[in-house]
Amino acid sequence: MGPVENRFRIDGDDLGVDLRASSVSMGADGVVDATIAAARVPEVADWSDDAPRLEFRDVPLKFDGASFGVTVDDDLLDEHEISFWLGESLDVHGQLSLAAGERLRFVGTTHVAGEPKAWRVDVSIRFGSSGRSAAV
Repeated sequence: MGPVENRFRIDGDDLGVDLRASSVSMGADGVVDATIAAARVPEVADWSDDAPRLEFRDVPLKFDGASFGVTVDDDLLDEHEISFWLGESLDVHGQLSLAAGERLRFVGTTHVAGEPKAWRVDVSIRFGSSGRSAAV
């Protein structure tokens, strides 16, 4: 596996990751707290002054026999604080996964008011490796 890419993409537009505004921590119990912030505002959201961010609070990852992850659906949204922020808090649906114990990734969609279709969101951040704590 090559180097892990930090990315924050909306519909293929790579916004970069603001590592100073991003954080990830995972407890021994597999519960994740994360904020992944984009480095810039997407062109499709020129009305916003703030770059988007994804937030996950106290989200438990599960091992399915092959990988750690969880499906972010309406049930999980009701039980945990999970948001896509772009001027306001928006629901997001998709798959949150942990790869090799050092990369958190979310692939899914969010609906922004006034937009005719859902935005595809692909976010990945490296947060740990041997010799480092599991946090960025």
